[in-house]
Amino acid sequence: MVKKAPAGSGEAVFSQKKQSVDQVQLKHLSLRNYRNYENLSLPFYPGFNVIHGRNAQGKTNLLEAIYLVCGLRPFSGAKNSDLVRFGCEASLVKGEILSGNGLNEVHITVKKEGRHTRLNSKTVRSISQHFGRFKVVLFLPSDIEIVKGGLQARRNYLDSVISAVYPAHIKQLRDYQRAVSQRNHMLGSREKMSSLSMELWDEQIAGIGADIVSRRVEMIKSFNRKLAEVYGEHGESDTSARVSYGFSFERKADLGEGIREALSRNFPSDRKRGHTTVGPHRDRVGFLLNGQDASRFASQGQSKNLVLALKASEIRLFKEHTGTNPILLLDDITSELDKKRRSFLFQTLSEFTGQVFVTSTDKNEIPRRGELHSFLVDSGRVKAGA
Repeated sequence: MVKKAPAGSGEAVFSQKKQSVDQVQLKHLSLRNYRNYENLSLPFYPGFNVIHGRNAQGKTNLLEAIYLVCGLRPFSGAKNSDLVRFGCEASLVKGEILSGNGLNEVHITVKKEGRHTRLNSKTVRSISQHFGRFKVVLFLPSDIEIVKGGLQARRNYLDSVISAVYPAHIKQLRDYQRAVSQRNHMLGSREKMSSLSMELWDEQIAGIGADIVSRRVEMIKSFNRKLAEVYGEHGESDTSARVSYGFSFERKADLGEGIREALSRNFPSDRKRGHTTVGPHRDRVGFLLNGQDASRFASQGQSKNLVLALKASEIRLFKEHTGTNPILLLDDITSELDKKRRSFLFQTLSEFTGQVFVTSTDKNEIPRRGELHSFLVDSGRVKAGA
């Protein structure tokens, strides 16, 4: 459960919900003219759903469609035009999702110029209002960039986890980015600047920014508790893994005041540069392994292990804060792991009681946990039970 704090207060905004756990389950998916799928209708099941087949047949496309219908947006970086089958004007994605409030129908029409989404026959005008309604944890081979990539990738990752727990975070990020853009426009303008206008944008940046930072700090506390649990349970208690947060401004009890003072102090240099140099968009999210910066010093294997631990922690965080078991989506993740890290992953999966979708070139490499449902993908066609 999320507690709403006053704007700019810096108060904690998360709390535990309940001991019982709700399950989210995708029961049915229909596709028409989606990427390389012309027409597809599939039932899915609780437990393990293994999507297998040769490379470049459409396994990842199918996983993306599942992510789209649950998260109401495609994989990061995907354009609407990418989602429409070649030569077609639009694609259609429909899903039936069982959650704590019953059966939900999601209907998404994708055109090059935009997407139209309906949830239970009602138009969704703001994705941020519904993001996180159907919780999903996504594992992609590219997720190593969370550790090895730039600061923006790490900020985006942390904000995405927060948004799944607290969807209003998305709107506040957008409002903040809009305020920073307006301030930057004024800083870069050669026209005479109104001090009153600048103060108004500074006030918005400070107020919204304080709320964003307070949620990040609170989520990091939760992340660090879960990381310690995960590493300890997987026999790596000698490894200390932590998420760190570096402020671009002087931290004060009133976060808004700290941002406001930094904006005022940095105004001359910001004016010269033409952009805003302090605030949540410049704060540093990092990962530490035994006290060292993982982006610089962690090996490839250590980085993969850290990503697995982060994702395992996400699952636990969702259960703790929302009382919901998310749907897990794993894209060809086993091919990127050595024997030890496969064991780490499979142990995590064996403990998970929710619905899992995993893609692989070999369904036999996926260990069984109860009944396993397989789907063979071949050139945009899917055969269930194969």
